[in-house]
Amino acid sequence: MNFKKKAYWWEIGEALKPTQDLDTLPVNSDFVVIGAGYAGLSAALTIARQGKSVIVVDGGMPGLGASTRNGGICSGQIRPSLSALRKNFGTDFANNVYSEGVDARYDLIKFCEDEKIDCQVQMTGRFTGAMTQSDYDKQCREADNLNEITGHKAYMVKKQDQHNEINTNLFFGGMVREEIGGFHPGKFFAGLLRVVERAGVLVSFNNKVTEILDRKTGGKSIVTSMGTINTGKVIVATNAYTGRKYNFTKFLRQRLVPTQSCIIVTEKLGVDMVKKYMPKFRMYGNTANIYSYFRPTPDRERILLGSRSFDRSEPSERSVIYLKKNLVKIFPELVDCKVEYCWLGNVAFTKSQLPTVFEHNDIYYAAGFAGSGTVWARWLGKKAAEMALGISNKPSVFYGSPPAKLPFYDGNPWFLPTINKYYSFKDWFKSKRT
Repeated sequence: MNFKKKAYWWEIGEALKPTQDLDTLPVNSDFVVIGAGYAGLSAALTIARQGKSVIVVDGGMPGLGASTRNGGICSGQIRPSLSALRKNFGTDFANNVYSEGVDARYDLIKFCEDEKIDCQVQMTGRFTGAMTQSDYDKQCREADNLNEITGHKAYMVKKQDQHNEINTNLFFGGMVREEIGGFHPGKFFAGLLRVVERAGVLVSFNNKVTEILDRKTGGKSIVTSMGTINTGKVIVATNAYTGRKYNFTKFLRQRLVPTQSCIIVTEKLGVDMVKKYMPKFRMYGNTANIYSYFRPTPDRERILLGSRSFDRSEPSERSVIYLKKNLVKIFPELVDCKVEYCWLGNVAFTKSQLPTVFEHNDIYYAAGFAGSGTVWARWLGKKAAEMALGISNKPSVFYGSPPAKLPFYDGNPWFLPTINKYYSFKDWFKSKRT
């Protein structure tokens, strides 16, 4: 099986790299941001535009983690449903969470317009297919709940009408959310990086942070493989790529579960064929426990699909076969279609499955975007910076105490294979009952 083991989004090339390679680090900086993805760069931009000096340090190349490995669906999705959040946390909190998703998504679109970032934003809506009749019934109730909150535009499509949305017989109907769309993650990151550099932010890459030390005179010393930077405040935006090697990451990694996702992109099918399967070129998903998301690529020439991964370091034929099988379940006519790209990427969850912004020991964190980082990472990176600067007029609903620590856990999600098997069994059992 012949396929490219790299993200489809990377084909834009050198634009993903910073324009300058720092030979030396500043001795002092008002802020240091650790992690140069959407969250870290957005935090740094917010800081720089307040007239403060800031340097972003990344152990690898900027953006080559989740920021350019995601599926490019801009949803502001929350893992727990609105109904579940209302039940577990109360109506006010739940409504505020889903309202902030509207704000974050709108802010992303406005940011792209204001900064003239041409990343092929396409607000086409999203269709989520129901895997069973009971799933469809739950979606009906959820659509009613969502529409109680300003900015949500949800409606149901019955099974007999779903071919207007998607050319498949797999689903029992589904939900459309008109306010959701997608973009090209690589082009967005490249545009964000250029905006950040023009604002005067320094970006140091291939430079590992090994320690964060308290200074006797106040502030922190950030020890890196290239040298030490003295700073007043620190923002950590490493999320699913926090790692387990260094002690300074321990507080976050004990509260964050990184899980691996895998994505395939087909060979070029042509716009007409993609439209045949996806008449309205929407974003798509399903209600399975082992969730699959799929969409046309921004040029509408190919189909992208993402789901679970069987691999740890690089994609294997096993993962490609599994994802291709999922694609063929939806579109049986694509059985002979070739897969041209396959890659892996990490997403991260807190115990509550909600994003989080918090402060601990004078270090600010934004993390736990739960697979919806295209919207939440940029928004909560900005919110973390506002809190650190003391300029926030409206703190995020997610700002508060650190998320719960997971017992007997230090960043290695050894339990995930068992959980995946359990959810796979639930999906199998549910399919047998329909």
